[in-house]
Amino acid sequence: MITIKDIAERAGVSYATVSRALNSRADVSPETRNRILELAKELGYQPNAIARSLVKRKSEMVALIVPDVSNPFFSDITMSVNEAAEEAGYTVVVCNTGWDEKKEADKLRIMQEQRVDGIICKPVNELSQERLKEINVPIVLFWHAQPDDISYIEVDHEAGGKLAVRHLIERGYKKIAYLGGKLTSQSNQIRMDAYKRSLIEGGLEVREEWINNGGFSMESGYQRIGSMFRLSDPPDAVFCGNDIIALGVLQYARDHGLNVPRDFGIIGFDDISYASLPQVRLSTISQPRDKLGRQAFEALLTEMDVYPNHAAQKILVEPELVVRGTT
Repeated sequence: MITIKDIAERAGVSYATVSRALNSRADVSPETRNRILELAKELGYQPNAIARSLVKRKSEMVALIVPDVSNPFFSDITMSVNEAAEEAGYTVVVCNTGWDEKKEADKLRIMQEQRVDGIICKPVNELSQERLKEINVPIVLFWHAQPDDISYIEVDHEAGGKLAVRHLIERGYKKIAYLGGKLTSQSNQIRMDAYKRSLIEGGLEVREEWINNGGFSMESGYQRIGSMFRLSDPPDAVFCGNDIIALGVLQYARDHGLNVPRDFGIIGFDDISYASLPQVRLSTISQPRDKLGRQAFEALLTEMDVYPNHAAQKILVEPELVVRGTT
């Protein structure tokens, strides 16, 4: 491997001069810089990113830790964060936790060991005070129930839950179910609580047999709505904790001859790209994923600028109701 020392010996200059030339410092003459750059190219010199990061005390890398990168919602967030990071000269390391708290703890530890400059994280569950104290790099969370000195960006899930249920009530549905995701998910819990409150405010009954939490998957949605239709008194509409669950419900309805939206109403949450397809046309609550990802990275940039102090940014983004063909 060609080193800066090799270039310095061939050019007849000091190690420091080569370093300054390669880093475009102003205190090197144009002639010397051009000669060193040409020689570096001729010899096939490749910068050592690890050594450079130790000198600069910056890796120019940030970590993005999400629970399910296969979910289009999180993949869209990832693309948005990556785009914003590239514009600022950073590389994003994406980590998938699979909704597993142990994996999440491992990813947080490993990313710190890799000396990333900052972390954006959608935690599986609320991070404990002890865990937060162990995180010794700037961090921004997609989670708002955290201490005052932790920055977060989050969608107003309560407002989104109310929009969904009120829309179903306005469309004439009376027996509205809720199919949620994992109970450890804070966003799922908030949406479910909003569902219950909205039913009560709308003068409708909250029935526990119409509330079911499980996996954030199509298969889970398909199986769980099937169980509800085997009840003696099945629901006539469902608010799903995300669009993936809703797609499973829609498939079940089609497989069993249910007319959507006449016989059964379905509304999701997220507004993933599949939701707008002509054969789907899913009514849903839209989360602005591009805005969320970009603002999360911009908040992290601010955190990195002031670290070890905290900027403590609190960003709550409003969701929107998108009405299509399933309600």
